[in-house]
Amino acid sequence: MSRAKAPAWTQPEVDILQDVYPRAGLAGVCQALPGRSWAAIEQKAHKLKVRSPIVGDAPKPKLQGENLEEAIRLREVEGWSFARIGATFDVCESSASNAVLIALCPRKGFTPAQRDAHGRMTSEGHERLHLMLRKGLKAVDIQLRLGLSASTIAEQRRRYAANLKARGKAPLPPVGGGERYSGAKYTREQLREVERMLMTGLGGPKIADQLGVSKTHVQRVRAKLVKRLRRKGECLPGCDTIGRRIRIIDTVAAVPDAAIEKVKAFILDGVPVRRAALLANIGSCRAYRVRNELRAELEARGEAMPKVRPVKRGQGRAADERATWLPKGRINLILFRSILRDCNGDDGEARRLTVRAIAERDGQDASLAEQLDRIKLGAAVVPRFEYRRADSTMTLGGVATGTLS
Repeated sequence: MSRAKAPAWTQPEVDILQDVYPRAGLAGVCQALPGRSWAAIEQKAHKLKVRSPIVGDAPKPKLQGENLEEAIRLREVEGWSFARIGATFDVCESSASNAVLIALCPRKGFTPAQRDAHGRMTSEGHERLHLMLRKGLKAVDIQLRLGLSASTIAEQRRRYAANLKARGKAPLPPVGGGERYSGAKYTREQLREVERMLMTGLGGPKIADQLGVSKTHVQRVRAKLVKRLRRKGECLPGCDTIGRRIRIIDTVAAVPDAAIEKVKAFILDGVPVRRAALLANIGSCRAYRVRNELRAELEARGEAMPKVRPVKRGQGRAADERATWLPKGRINLILFRSILRDCNGDDGEARRLTVRAIAERDGQDASLAEQLDRIKLGAAVVPRFEYRRADSTMTLGGVATGTLS
């Protein structure tokens, strides 16, 4: 549930801020304006350029003591997300991430940024932060190395970038060295393109690969889109109203329609299901589901399933396995089915290209792998013909010459 937006500052509140802040600092304004948080007061004072000689203590993480230790365990051992940790301890996601990363900084062997007695960064700490900004490190990496909050890093990045621009220096490199990651910002056009592809039924990994957007960001866009569609009584293609996938639209691992039709033709011809799966190059589980769907379709028309014909001699499972083939492993299976789509259902050509692709990927000789696969299909091995140079005495002219002498 989204947090309600804070009300706009009124003129009496601004007058109190300008009067109390120079004399009593942030703590005094917090007492005078209990309805405003210290972050809102500090930000408003910065915008109004109101200064105070009183330096208050830096805010401390909201997770302390046993709660902090449990949050660290959930993150490091259980692998929980910061959003889940924040929901468990009734704090926001950013507060949970700040507390955990700041506590992990010295435990991971890093030296936290130098601070004064009030917990504020010193000039040496600022210089270390500027060095990491010039290296293009991500905010989460800087948090872990310096023990700083995400808001501090973002604010210092803005100030340092403005300072470099004012002095005519080279700008800071892009965050993460230009690499796209879950914390990177995207344009509205990119977000709209993600939503458009989600409405076509594609999944998150495929969209991330095609658009170059992180998978985490695609998931966040998808969650917001699911909520927006549910309010309208709509849902994503192939999903229910809560975004759960109930029907696969199109994936590289999906069985091609041509293979499914081939299985149906074999079953209608009386071929056993397992043998039909082998002949069509699909898994037996998928073949049995096709059989059940075909049976329901025939019963709806008042027809019966054809009887299974007995397998003739020489047409057993071993013979079918030599003639048909599915590669072992999900990665190889996905590769085969993607090539099969490009070959328009040609099993033989798809098998040959898949064998070569797997061999090249694994650093093997593709030609040798293709020859071994042909032998597995039943190709015979014949001795290589050795060509010999012709002997003059054995030629027709030589024999004739010998008879004349």
